[in-house]
Amino acid sequence: MNGFAGADLAGTLATWVAALATIAVWSYLTGARRLFVLMQHLLAGLATGYLVLLAIRDVLVPRLAVPLIEHPADRVLLVPALVLVGMLVGASWLPRRLMAPVAGILVGGIAAYALGGAVVGTVLPQIAAALPTTGAASPDLVGEVISLAITSLVLLAFLHGTPRGRLTTRAAGVGRWLLVGGIGGWLGFLVVSRLSLLVDRVAFLLGDWLTVLR
Repeated sequence: MNGFAGADLAGTLATWVAALATIAVWSYLTGARRLFVLMQHLLAGLATGYLVLLAIRDVLVPRLAVPLIEHPADRVLLVPALVLVGMLVGASWLPRRLMAPVAGILVGGIAAYALGGAVVGTVLPQIAAALPTTGAASPDLVGEVISLAITSLVLLAFLHGTPRGRLTTRAAGVGRWLLVGGIGGWLGFLVVSRLSLLVDRVAFLLGDWLTVLR
């Protein structure tokens, strides 16, 4: 069986939808932007709906509604959180002086959470992994020292607007070039991964849909 005539109606329908969506996305290469924009809207709508369902099922109901209903005395901090959310919902008609502190608390909290996550989850593990932890005779010592040097130089590249000496300035310049090299390598990896997806889509159209390749 193939995508044109299959015993499983659901599988056949899914194959056709996937094939037509793939062709609609590729139509952008021929200048047919309306189909591509339609696919973008479809993807955004599906992703938004999926995230909303996840938020309701995994966050709002088990972590907000159920604790407030079953154990309201143990979840006192949820009440001011609900008040802040209600004020943000009514931000269009509430006074600006009342909404400015709420918005500031929200933005500041998100920024602090993101910065703390970046430091704890990325910077500190990177520094810890780069620190030499083995003996001098270990063959990994050279790699660990090089990793530590690259990490330090890239961190120096983010120093902007502060007084620096000539040595620090040159080290920051080297760190910027290393950062550019890392970004270039990441973009190259991204291109290769996208090419792999392209090959997979072509194989899907020619194999599962048209059954040209077997």
